[in-house]
Formats: sequence, structure tokens, C-alpha cells
Amino acid sequence: MTTLPDLRFLLSINSENAWSDLLATLMDADQATTRHVLGISGGDPLTVRREVAKSRARNLSDRPDLVIGSGGRTAAVIEVKLLAGLGHEQLERYHAYVDEPDRADCRFVAVSLQHLRLDTGHAAAWDNRTWEELLAPYAASPVSWVATTAAAWLRHIASQVPAVDGATVWNETGALDLFLALRLRSAYLYDNVDVPAGSSASIQEIGSGGLYVAIVDAPVPGTGYTVRWEATEHLPTQDVGKLTDGSGLRGIEVRFFLVQQNVTSSRDFDWDHLHLLWRDHLEAERGIDWRRHPPRKRLAWEVAGVARLQELGSPAFLGYGFGEGQAKLSGEVQFGARFVLPPTTTLAAAADVLSRVARLGSRMAAHPQLPRGARPAALSEAGSAGAEALSEAAVTFPS
Repeated sequence: MTTLPDLRFLLSINSENAWSDLLATLMDADQATTRHVLGISGGDPLTVRREVAKSRARNLSDRPDLVIGSGGRTAAVIEVKLLAGLGHEQLERYHAYVDEPDRADCRFVAVSLQHLRLDTGHAAAWDNRTWEELLAPYAASPVSWVATTAAAWLRHIASQVPAVDGATVWNETGALDLFLALRLRSAYLYDNVDVPAGSSASIQEIGSGGLYVAIVDAPVPGTGYTVRWEATEHLPTQDVGKLTDGSGLRGIEVRFFLVQQNVTSSRDFDWDHLHLLWRDHLEAERGIDWRRHPPRKRLAWEVAGVARLQELGSPAFLGYGFGEGQAKLSGEVQFGARFVLPPTTTLAAAADVLSRVARLGSRMAAHPQLPRGARPAALSEAGSAGAEALSEAAVTFPS
């Protein structure tokens, strides 16, 4: 049996360029397997190119990681990911990169590690493949060095990105890089949260700092609002970078937000509706140790919003979140409250809590009173039916 080479010096887990270069080499060397893997028909030779720039309007230039041509057309576009997430509208831009006549038959593939899957639900044309399933056919290649390299590559992945499961403890990271460990934990929550009908789950990078958050959104039908629950490490990104191991992690911060979407300012946020959701759905919940720090606001209308919450009888800590600055960055305003699960929490327990608050969020989104500016006629029957089907039993939490 051939001894497999050790690829750890060739394929750093932090180098997308190195992984892209070797993938391009394998795809070019065994074109029959490449056609099979990507579903490319026809008998014309393939051309495999790396980071092909194509001028676009407004002096922009996109450079997909791999572009594969066949018979004078673009047959496949491959975007390679390891630890980084997707850029803003990155997949949409790479879809537009392909000439319109070629798009229908072009294969758009985003490649990520099995335990760090990408969230590509927003880009329907794209197929999210894992490195593991993409490389497996090459491990059986008739080209001997391709087969040996692919087999060694699969072994390398298993050594670099260990699996986590429900018994994994949040702060027991061993010798694993902390940002990778936390990314794996967020991915587990995303993969294992029970998403109610009418809601959706996603996983997103927080800024560009390396921390990820698992999110469940329950849109308020017919409005520009959603009820959001999310979970991530409580310690700020910059402080995680100062740690030498997982013992300094603070635990899993679970956040509730009423989110106003597609806005450029926090001026028109409906603070009264936030109070209504608190009063009717959260105030009576037992076992939640809410973080009780009063929110700090600088802008006059946000200060007035927090004052309005207290005038209505909400607790002083309600109103935590992200306002004007976030609206400029992402088009969202989000205010609410948060609590923290201990750092010794297992992933199974954390996923259970996130599932339970997601069910609660779905009920909150179905509140009979709508946020200010809503369009009642736009309420969806499907959304209402899904909410009515949810159990009305109280959500309980571990103490």
C-alpha cells in the first residue's frame, strides 16, 4: 500500500489560495472525473483557470477562484472557502460574472468544509459542496498521483477540522485554534437547531473578526420586521484573540431582537412593539437570567426610544442592540435583550435552548398586533397557519 504524503505544510487551513491551486491541478489532470463531479456534458477539452478577472461596470472586477471552460463557454464557476465566510453579495456577483447565454448550463459551486458549511440559501443558482464530497471521486482516479493526492488531502482535512457533537462542551477546545473551535460550535448550532415552520436559520460572520453567530429569523408577515434569536460567544471578538485556550471563554450569549429591515436609519423603529412583545411573551418566562445592563444610546431618537420602553413599563435592560450604525452597514436595526448560558454548556443543551426560543420567536412573530407601518392585507395565510400550529406551552429554560 502506498504511504500517503503529509500535506500539512502544503495545505495550510488558512490558505484558500493553496487549496484552490491544488484543486485546479487535480481538475486539470483528470478531466473525466472533473466532468463527472461537476456534471459537465460534451466532449470538448476543459480549460481550468484561476482567479480570472473580468471587467464590470463601475470599474469593479470580480475574480472567482476557479473558472472552467468547455467549447468556448463558461461551464463552471467554483468559489473556494475554508475559514472565511462569504462577502456581501459575493455569490450573486459571481453569477452575474458569467455571460447570460452561458448561465443556464453553467455549474455554480461553493466549496466549504463539511463541519463549516456555508449558508448559500440566498443564492439559488449555487450548489454548496463540501471538500470531502468533492475530493472523494478523485481518490478513485485512474491517474495514480491524483488518487494518492486526493486520499492524502481527505486525511489532512480530518486532522485539521475535527468533528464536534452534542457532547462537546463550549469552552473545552483543547489545542484547537479558538476561532476555528468557535466556528465549529456555531456551525453545530446552525445544523441542529429545530426551525419552526415559517422561520429560517442562517449562520453569519460577525463583522470580519472571525466569530460566527447562529441565527433563527421569524418574519412578521406583511411587515418590514422579523423576530430574531441568535447565539454566539459572549466574549467580544478582540478579547477572544487575546486568549491562549478556551478556559477564558464566557459562554453562549443568546440574543432576542425585534429587527427592522431594509432601512438606513433607526429613527422609525417601533419601540412600542418591542415593549408589546416583551410584555406578552417574555415577561412571564421563568428561568432566564437576562443581562441587566441598561443600554447605552447616544442619538437623541434612540435615547427617547429607550425612555419610551421604560415609560411603558419595560425593564431597564430592554433596548440592547444595534441601531443607526448597523442600519448604515447592513440595512437593519435590531433592539432587544440577551442572556448567557454557562461556558460549560454542551452543544446539545445549547441547541435545545436555541430551538426553544426559536419556537417562542415564531409565536412572537404571529402577535395579532403588527408593528407600526405594517400592511395588514399582506399577511400570509401560510405564515398564520404555521404560527397557529405551534404549541402554546410555556418555554422553560435551564437555571
